[in-house]
Amino acid sequence: MSKERFLLYMLAAIFTYQAAVFSYGLYQCSRVKPTVAINTVCPDLGDRYDQTFAIMISTTLALLTGSALKE
Repeated sequence: MSKERFLLYMLAAIFTYQAAVFSYGLYQCSRVKPTVAINTVCPDLGDRYDQTFAIMISTTLALLTGSALKE
């Protein structure tokens, strides 16, 4: 398997994992009792989502770009 194909599969796996984790988080936050504010149960869900996966995506894209430049 070539490096580019592996890195593209890795990027696809990261995006799939991201979607699964975010969907599960939204599902769990939606199960909050009506008397409790969602902000108290799930504060800054989007910010944590962004911070968690930004490094994985940028590293994979950097490796993909670096492998394409060497050829």
